Amino acid sequence: MSPTNMTSPTIALRVYTDFDSTMVLTDTGNSILAHQIGHKELDRIDRLPETEPGRVSLRKAEDMKWDHLRLSVKEAADILVSPKDNILRQQEGVSTGATNGTTTDGFNRVPFDDRQQHSEDTEDEEVEALNDKYRIRLDPGFRQFHAFCQEHGIPITVVSIGIQPLIEEMLDRYLGVNHNIIVRANGLIIRPDGTWRILWRDSSPYGVEKGRALREARANDLQNPTTDKILWCGDGSSDFPAALCSDIVLARQDTSLEKLCRANSIRHRSFVTFETVQEVTQEWLDQQQELSTTMNSINGGGDVEP
Repeated sequence: MSPTNMTSPTIALRVYTDFDSTMVLTDTGNSILAHQIGHKELDRIDRLPETEPGRVSLRKAEDMKWDHLRLSVKEAADILVSPKDNILRQQEGVSTGATNGTTTDGFNRVPFDDRQQHSEDTEDEEVEALNDKYRIRLDPGFRQFHAFCQEHGIPITVVSIGIQPLIEEMLDRYLGVNHNIIVRANGLIIRPDGTWRILWRDSSPYGVEKGRALREARANDLQNPTTDKILWCGDGSSDFPAALCSDIVLARQDTSLEKLCRANSIRHRSFVTFETVQEVTQEWLDQQQELSTTMNSINGGGDVEP
């Protein structure tokens, strides 16, 4: 009996990842807000939904926090991204095009909690030292993983409850302007006085319900929604709905997402750096190559027993 002519299915992989505490090692929003308004005020606003539940919702508290900022996206990124990590500083004349808003007179380079001891005339070297604790570091394995995905034609998309223009500006600085990473997060309008108004992507408390985002991605991003695969990387409880919608799940070690995956018997791999994510991706590619080789061997192998 001659075998049916079978061909190996073409299956593509797309990577979707959280940003804060996943692609980068700490939380972008908390860092810039603490720098500009101080930890005490930030903590006070964060507690309002509990201390004044009838008056302040989670969404209103978030709006209140961001309304305190009076700086441009570029200025925020100047604080968050260390000059040592800024590729654009090494590329003279490059403009990212992602700086939403103009430089404001109210920009405070010195962290709020240090302003009584230091003025705006503080030397640059001293400001750099003060700001170092607010820096957002890229995962040490991500640049290599990004290059690996570009080499193999694997798209990367960020799905975040953060601020899209700020994430885009930071990615331009970490990776260069041709990084080709899509960002889906909350939008931003900077008012004439420099204050920030967040354009929430949906009606969920933090503006991006990641399970919904991944379901939309499966329907709209994948060339073959029934066969193509989604790999998700995350760390927090907000990432759990996305994990439920994904085919391959990577959870940062010792995080809420890892605990939720274990408690709910969700198959996943833990990672400390994106080196592990790259290993898992390579394993998947190897499996696809092995499957393709097997199918080609069957097709060209002559008669087989029924």
